[in-house]
Amino acid sequence: MTTLQDLGLAYRKAKVDLYYSSHASLDTIADYEENLHANLSAMLAKLQGDDESWVTQAEFIGGWTLATKSVDMSCWAQYREVHGSGLIFSSPAEEWVYVCGLLGEDDKPQQPNAEFRVMAQCSLNFHVLSTLWMLEVGHLFDGKLTACAYGNRLRRTHSGKGINRLSLGSFQPYLKPFRDWRDKGIEAMRTALTVDKKIVALTADVSSFYHELNPDFMLDSGFVFDVMKLELTVSQAKLHRLFIQALKAWAQTTPLKKGLPVGLPASAVVANVALAELDRIVEEQIAPLYYGRYVDDILLVMENGASFRSTTELWEWLFARSKGKLAWVTDSERKQICFQPVYLSNSKIHFANAKNKVFMLAGEPGKTLVDAIAHQIHERASEWRAMPRLPRAASHVGTDLLAATQSDGEAADNLRKADALTMRRAGFAIKLRDFEAYERDLMPDAWRAHRQAFFRAFVQHVLVLPQFFDFAVYLPRVIRLATACEDFEALRKILRALEQLCIQLKSHCTLSVKACPADTVPAASELMKIWQKQIYTTVRESISAAFPPRLSKQGKAAWEAHMADYVPADLDALLDWYLSSLGFQAQQARLFSFDLAHMPFRFLGLPKEMVAQRGIPARKTVINCATALELLPEAVLNGCVQLAEWVRLKALPHGLLFATRPFNLPELFILNKTAYDMVGRKAMQSVVLAVRGFKLGDAAPSFDKHGVLQIPDAQPQRRYGIAVSSWKTEMASWTASVMRMPDPDLERYARLCRLLDGVIAQPQHSRYLVLPELALPAHWFIRIARKLQGRGISLITGIEYLHASKARVRNQVWAALSHDGLGFPSLMIYRQDKQRPALHEEQELQRLAGLELKPDKAWKTPPILQHGDLRFALLICSELTNIGHRAALRGRVDALFVPEWNQDTETFNALVESAALDMHAFIVQCNDRQYGDSRIRAPFKESWQRDLLRVKGGITDYCVIGEIDVKALRAFQSSHRSPTRPFKPVPDGFEIDFDRRSLE
Repeated sequence: MTTLQDLGLAYRKAKVDLYYSSHASLDTIADYEENLHANLSAMLAKLQGDDESWVTQAEFIGGWTLATKSVDMSCWAQYREVHGSGLIFSSPAEEWVYVCGLLGEDDKPQQPNAEFRVMAQCSLNFHVLSTLWMLEVGHLFDGKLTACAYGNRLRRTHSGKGINRLSLGSFQPYLKPFRDWRDKGIEAMRTALTVDKKIVALTADVSSFYHELNPDFMLDSGFVFDVMKLELTVSQAKLHRLFIQALKAWAQTTPLKKGLPVGLPASAVVANVALAELDRIVEEQIAPLYYGRYVDDILLVMENGASFRSTTELWEWLFARSKGKLAWVTDSERKQICFQPVYLSNSKIHFANAKNKVFMLAGEPGKTLVDAIAHQIHERASEWRAMPRLPRAASHVGTDLLAATQSDGEAADNLRKADALTMRRAGFAIKLRDFEAYERDLMPDAWRAHRQAFFRAFVQHVLVLPQFFDFAVYLPRVIRLATACEDFEALRKILRALEQLCIQLKSHCTLSVKACPADTVPAASELMKIWQKQIYTTVRESISAAFPPRLSKQGKAAWEAHMADYVPADLDALLDWYLSSLGFQAQQARLFSFDLAHMPFRFLGLPKEMVAQRGIPARKTVINCATALELLPEAVLNGCVQLAEWVRLKALPHGLLFATRPFNLPELFILNKTAYDMVGRKAMQSVVLAVRGFKLGDAAPSFDKHGVLQIPDAQPQRRYGIAVSSWKTEMASWTASVMRMPDPDLERYARLCRLLDGVIAQPQHSRYLVLPELALPAHWFIRIARKLQGRGISLITGIEYLHASKARVRNQVWAALSHDGLGFPSLMIYRQDKQRPALHEEQELQRLAGLELKPDKAWKTPPILQHGDLRFALLICSELTNIGHRAALRGRVDALFVPEWNQDTETFNALVESAALDMHAFIVQCNDRQYGDSRIRAPFKESWQRDLLRVKGGITDYCVIGEIDVKALRAFQSSHRSPTRPFKPVPDGFEIDFDRRSLE
């Protein structure tokens, strides 16, 4: 029997699925959640009633809208072929006017055709019902799919047996399954070619899959019982029936009169299981070297034992083994292949030959082709892994954007690519991602010239036909970027360009709808009205989501000058426009409360030094959920109550209970100051279960009985690569952080990104990257740490002063340490305070701002960390001069990391050389580049070996990688009498800690 808590969990998942879809209405989600208890109670009553007609009613189903697909310019190609045209326009807008002027003449070919696709605009009730269906029924169908189906698989518990009811979102993250699907196919080809096999690789996808697939088969007993081998309970059968009836009723509201709702997440499950029989045929009857299916994209690799000489031969061979379920659509033309099992008799599942590709691969040429594809994959992956990078000069922004949006010159990274569109979108997405990173990490004034150049280029090269149809999905993100940075002049230009584009569509193009029969296509005026309403609603909501809660003086003036009197050319298309900045600010605060704004709600609870505050409204505007106890299970509520305590919230806000972007593990480690003792671990387990949906096991970081912080990570290694940076922080930046002023070093972020890119790209694998004392602002730390984690690199760095109450500051070293104890790659954040300031540091803090350095967490002897098999400690600069600290660590650590900002290099030279010998450990000293002498010092016997690396000077930032042999050091120290080599004998009184002893 369905309960209100079941519906609460279903809404929680549906909200996340919907937020990350392309055409979600933020206002609609907020309106629904504001009355969530009443809405879900009303649905529960309907679900428990006998009447089932409500699922087919328009009020429940919702509607549909349009999204851009492409503009067909073949008429222009035909004209050029007949008449010739050597004209090249630098302005795409001028070229469009010229082309349409020529094609508008009577004796010329038809106009360009702008094609749209039908997208679902289902009600929130429909979304909740569909997610409930996935939780109760859909996961049973999904569980019957084999491992060859990679895409759109539901999130399951760690054991893999049951659906994960508490996770946010219904599906596994798409990126890893997609990479696995692609990479395993390429690896299968490479392996076969290596042993001199001749192979054939087939790629194919279904034409208009969602639009041509009717969901009736899901109610076919032959499919449910015989093909999927499922038996549903009475309550499951009723829910299943309601859901499928709603899908069918939705289709009848559209011009297509068929198909699945594109944009309803549960449609992906239905689409996936529709091809389950195809999977079985291929795996059982063909037994290929590799077969993988990503929804309707198929990759098949077979040994070419039959010596196929044509595509037709291959397909005929496959047909003969398909038990009649694969065949030509028509024997005469042989242009399309159909998959037609009995249960899909009223659906049209066609593989169009234009998209199907067959690769005959053998010998060295085959290896070369596969290697070329793998190389392109690696290149594109490297671009995504890289740090944000803007051109050094703002004048180059337009050139970069133009290159990213051009259709020529891009290499495909996949056997499936029929054209370069996907690559062009990826190129643009990377550029946009870089600008968004700058928006999050820097104040708007610090990079204004680059941003304005980007908006100019966007208007000139993207907000024009036909390009816009390819990049329309990115418009909301660009709108948010302009709004968040108070670039209201650029925003006005974007809106005007959008209006001009609509006028040109009406005047110059014929309009069509993909997969829609000609006799049911609505009139062009109706199509334009539907699409304009959708796109302008998205624009308005994007402005609302990103509008600054507090406008700067320049921002207020820019709004009044460029946006206060804005009136759209088509008033019907732009509903509920907030003409005042106050109206937008009120809506932003509302969306923020429901975690729907540009700035995630969780940023409200993070330390102020870690996130930019300009997008966070006042705490008094937060909307709390008064009915949480009835809507969500105890496990969720307990964790959320604990989390609310950590972030100093007295009640349970919607943005915490129904988060779209919940706290990640590194952030939770920062919030939970007792994460490693027994009480703190239990609290962490409760919170992680509530906000992330999984249980933290016993392998979570914790203190052992000797007080050593144990962080499980990977298998023991003999050697550890350590990247020691030579990084300079300007004294003006230090002063600005002390006085809470904007950083005057505008190049600092770009310099850091270049430095980190060098570390990420190094072929020699580093395990740790070390930066000096006070090297990074706190709000850059987590993003950088997660980037480095992708390459298996842990980050150790000094953090700019953290300001506390009563004129106190903290000087801390933070370590982002990779952690695999949870069953998946994770990141743990460790923070350690400098206990006392250096003499000069104390004087300058007092002189500049009347500040006192006071640790947040005091310690008497240096804490010790065991990261995987490496045991180390951290000291900040002047703490190395304390002989008691060094004595306490002797015999207990393999390495000591010392981030510094120290000009007395002579004194510290003696200290480092002494420490390496008397502690008999590796000393990793990382000083600011201005003073240098960063090094890795080892207690080797031969003096020339002792500096594993040592760097000083230079006018650019860089890293040098050294390697420490921990196994050798431990084996040497474990001997009763020190061997003659390779290290100096252990000092008098030295005792190796029992846990460090080695039998080697």
